Amino acid sequence: MAEFGSKLRVNNHVLEACNHVVKALRASDNNLDPNLTKLLTDLETHLSTLEIVDTKVEQDTKFSEIKKRFKEANKVIIAWEQNQSMIFDAGLSEADLFFHALDDVQTLLMSFKALPSKTNKKEKDVYNQAAVALDVAMLRLEKELCDVLNQYKQHVQPQYLSVSSRGKDIVFDESFVSLDDVAVEATSDEDDQQVLGSHNAELVDPLVIPHIKAIANAMFACGYGQAFREAFISVRRDALDEYMVTLEMERFSCVDVLGMQWEDLNGEMRKWTKVLKIVTQVYLVSEKQLCDKILGDFEQPSYFVEISKDTVLSLLSFGEAVALRSCQPEMLERFLGMYEVSEELLLDVDNLLFPDETGSFLRTAFHELSKKLADRTVTTFLKFKNAVASDESSRAFPGGGIHHLCRYVMNYLKLLPEYKEALNTLLENIQVDDSIPEKTGQDILPSTFSPMARHLRSIVATLESTLERKAQLYSDESLKYIFLMNNCHYTVQKVKTSELRHFFGDEWIRKHIASYQHNVTDYERTTWSSVLSLLKDNSKDSVATLRERCRLFCAAFDDVYKNQTRWSVPDPELRDDLHISTSVKVVQSYRGFLGRNAALIGEKHIRYTCEDIESLLLDLFECLPSPRSLRSSRRR
Repeated sequence: MAEFGSKLRVNNHVLEACNHVVKALRASDNNLDPNLTKLLTDLETHLSTLEIVDTKVEQDTKFSEIKKRFKEANKVIIAWEQNQSMIFDAGLSEADLFFHALDDVQTLLMSFKALPSKTNKKEKDVYNQAAVALDVAMLRLEKELCDVLNQYKQHVQPQYLSVSSRGKDIVFDESFVSLDDVAVEATSDEDDQQVLGSHNAELVDPLVIPHIKAIANAMFACGYGQAFREAFISVRRDALDEYMVTLEMERFSCVDVLGMQWEDLNGEMRKWTKVLKIVTQVYLVSEKQLCDKILGDFEQPSYFVEISKDTVLSLLSFGEAVALRSCQPEMLERFLGMYEVSEELLLDVDNLLFPDETGSFLRTAFHELSKKLADRTVTTFLKFKNAVASDESSRAFPGGGIHHLCRYVMNYLKLLPEYKEALNTLLENIQVDDSIPEKTGQDILPSTFSPMARHLRSIVATLESTLERKAQLYSDESLKYIFLMNNCHYTVQKVKTSELRHFFGDEWIRKHIASYQHNVTDYERTTWSSVLSLLKDNSKDSVATLRERCRLFCAAFDDVYKNQTRWSVPDPELRDDLHISTSVKVVQSYRGFLGRNAALIGEKHIRYTCEDIESLLLDLFECLPSPRSLRSSRRR
């Protein structure tokens, strides 16, 4: 058959030449001799037969070669169908062998499509076998894709996994429960791992990226792009879900969030703030870059959107649900944190993660949430100030110490400078009365007259007015001044020793130092003026009068001692200053009186020495449950 074929095989160029000559002769003369016409007709028929035979032999030869190559390729594909291990693990040469076999099958199918539609049964059988082999190969590659993505995925670096919802936080109720200073410091100093800016982490081992790209190229070239898309999205979406479990971020419904107790919600809001930042600036940025690496040659924006949308919308829905809750003062810091992060992420969301039309709905969701959080933050801030203004008491605060309202407000304000940029933006268009006019100069910080600074000073002014009302509840005038002194001093110290000093300014601090010093003066006047007036003597006083004066002074001192040892001046330095100031006035007056009159009064009529008075004065403002026995200090 081969020999016969070789004899009949005529060069195509010769056949074409012959045909050209015959056509030329026919066209040269319409009145050809009948014999010549018959000869030309026979020649045309013979040439046509030669072309058909040559084409048939050529097709048979080509089909034999194609069938042989298909059998070899199919053998490779079937072998990997039975072998469930990863092709990648078998090495580069084995992977190349598989992809070459797949290319041969694809080429065969394309070749069959180029053949005449009327093919024989053998050709149809081989075509059908090749189509089946392609399906088998695609299923095997889909499995390979999932296996490689799962086996070679990498977890985000450990430092980005530190998310804690535990911590000491501000607690609020209608009576402004005291917020301990140590608790505030612990909360302020607590700095769980922060993510500063976008960070790229390798979510899949870089060694397998070329292999995954080869799978993508093969599946798309064979018309199985949709199968690749579904498998890739499914595996990467599961990886993101797994990461959310690692971060311990649960998915809550709106009903769940609205029904949460504050203690639980507080922890979840804190966690949400950190998780949203980590997921957006680390994980999603890395996921987007992974998609670009593997699918950069294909239309692929929808891949990343499909992978991330469920998790993103779940996180945003938590924020939406929180924004539906009624605003309470204790929520201010959490709202500030959530707003600040959502606003910070908008740049990445708009320009890096979802810049295309396919991600527009996620961009919109981010912007809408940021706006809602902004509104809730402002509302909560103003409600906090109103709560301070409306706090009322029916009884005087025991001991004249630092009122829990004062502690609460100042410790709360200490947390706010961390959010100065957010607060300045949110409060910019909200007018507020400010007792300090704006000034300029080298020693004036711009922050002193920022929107936030004006509102902070306004809150403290409101606090001072509320404390002034509470001070009027004291029946003892002296205790009223001790109360005002304690709280004013506490306020000044909180401002001086924190970032608040940059917002309140030196003038405010000087003014309030003068204020509590004036309270000290008023205390000394109302407490000791009448007591020390008993020590004023003159040369005309009789011995009996002097003895009576001494007795009345000691009795008055006893009354002061019994009352004021139960009073409280919590700050040690302020208490020492008050002891010194009081001691100078009282002991000095008593010493002068005794120096002039001790001999006349007589030792047995002098109840306290100057040293006794000086020692007893040190017990004042110690908030003792009961005064120590005065009898032990009397002279024998």
